[in-house]
Amino acid sequence: MFFHIMKREILDHLMSLRFALSLGAVTSLMVLGALIFAGGDYKQRLAEYSLNNAWVNDEIRESCRRLNELATRGPIALYKRPSPLAFCAADREDALPTHIAAEVPSNMSRAGEKGSYRYSLPWRLQYVTDSYQDNSMLPAVGALDWAYIIGLVTSFVAILLTFDAISGERENGTLPLVLSNAVSRAGVLAGKFLGALVVIVVSMLIGILLSTLIVTISGVVSLQGADWARIGVMVALSSVYVALFVALGLAISSRAANSSTSLVVLLLIWIVLVVLIPNTFGSVVSTLHTVPSQREFQEKRFAALGSETYNYHELFKYGSPTDPDADRRALELWADYITTPWNIETRLDDEHLDAQFAQVQFARQILRLSPTVMYNYGMGSLARTGFAGHQEFVAAARRYRQQFIEFIKETDSTDPDSPHIFYLKEGLSNKPVPVSDVPRFEAFTINRLIAGETLKDFGLLTLFFVVISLVSFMAFLKSEVR
Repeated sequence: MFFHIMKREILDHLMSLRFALSLGAVTSLMVLGALIFAGGDYKQRLAEYSLNNAWVNDEIRESCRRLNELATRGPIALYKRPSPLAFCAADREDALPTHIAAEVPSNMSRAGEKGSYRYSLPWRLQYVTDSYQDNSMLPAVGALDWAYIIGLVTSFVAILLTFDAISGERENGTLPLVLSNAVSRAGVLAGKFLGALVVIVVSMLIGILLSTLIVTISGVVSLQGADWARIGVMVALSSVYVALFVALGLAISSRAANSSTSLVVLLLIWIVLVVLIPNTFGSVVSTLHTVPSQREFQEKRFAALGSETYNYHELFKYGSPTDPDADRRALELWADYITTPWNIETRLDDEHLDAQFAQVQFARQILRLSPTVMYNYGMGSLARTGFAGHQEFVAAARRYRQQFIEFIKETDSTDPDSPHIFYLKEGLSNKPVPVSDVPRFEAFTINRLIAGETLKDFGLLTLFFVVISLVSFMAFLKSEVR
C-alpha cells in the first residue's frame, strides 16, 4: 500500500500543470546559467588569470638574475585561479579580490654625516580590504548557478507540490478513505514525502545534467576526478535541501485547516527563510561585530611603528652597506632597521584582515538560521568560491609567503661568499637562481578549512531536515482526519 501511495503521488505530480511549469523553469534557468558561464564570464576570468600569471613568471625570471633581487622583490603577485565549478555555486566570487599583491616597489634612502644609503623595502603581502566592508561575502541575489536556482526556485517548487498534500485530501474527503486501508499514518506520510521528493529531485537532476553537459561540451572547463566527486556531494546536499522543504510542506499541510491557509503559511515561511534572512539580515547582523575602521587601523600602524625609535645617524656608525668591504656590523644594523618595521606591518596587516574575516564569520554563523544560507555556504565551500574559497586563498598565500622566505634562506646558505644577513639586499647572495627552483604558488589545496566548512553546513542542513521530518510526522499523527 505504501508503494501504491508513492506511485500515485508521483503520477499525480507528473500530470499536474504546476510540475510542468516548475520543470520548465528549473531546466531553462540552469541551461541559461550554463550558457552564460561557458560563453563569457568564466572564459574571460580564465584568460585574465593566464595573462597575469604569464606576466608574474616573466618578472620572476627577470629577478632570478640575482638572489638578493629576488628576495627583495618577492613573487610580485599571487592570483586566484577561477574555480571550474563556479557554474555550480559562484557565491559572489566576482565581488572578491582576484589577487594579492606581493611586491613593494618603493625605494627609501637615509643620509648621515658618514654617508648615505638607498635601499629597497622587502616585499610583503598587500591585501585588498575594501571588499569586506560592504557585506560582499554575505549571501545575496547572485548568478544563475545551481545554488541560486535550487535554493530559490526548487524550494518554492517543493512548497507548490506539498501545500495541499494532506489538507487537500482532507478537504476532498479522500483522506479517511486512504487511512481505512491497511496502511499506517506513517506509511501515508512517507509515501507522499517520497513521491514529491522523487519528482522534484528528478527534475533537478535533469537541469543539472543539461547544465553540466553544456559546460563540458563547450570545452571551457576540464573537470577532473576530484571535481566530479564534489559535484556528487553537491547533488547529495541539494537533495537534502529539497527534502527539507518537502517535509516542511507536509508538516504545515497536516496542521492547516485548509489548503489556502497551508499555502499562505508556507509562503510566509519561505519568504523569511529563503528571501528575508539571506538578503536582509546580513547587513544588520554584521554591525553587531565591528572591526576597526581604516583610519583606526592606520593610527594603530603609526603607533606601532613609532614605538621603534632609531637614531638615524647611528645607522652609519659602521659605514654604509654599499661601502666596499662593508663592515658586517653595518649590515646587521641596517637589516634590523629594515626588518623590524617590516615584521610589524606584516603582523598588523594579517591581524586587520583576520578581524574583517571574523566579522563576516560572525554574521554567517547567525545567518545559518536559514537552511537556504546553510545550503549556499555548503555549495560555495564545495565549489571553492565565495568566502570559504577566499579564506583558503589567503591561507595559501600566507603558507607560500613562508615557503618563499625559507627558499631564499636555504639558497643563500649554499653561497660561501654571502654574509647570510636577512632581509638586506647587500646581506644576501648576488648569484643567479635557476627559475625552475623558485617555488610556485599553488592555491586551493585540500585542507581542514574547506572540509570543515562543508561538513558543518552539510551536517546542520541534515539536522534541520531530521527535525522538520519529526515535526511533520508528529503533526500528521495529531491531525484530524476529517
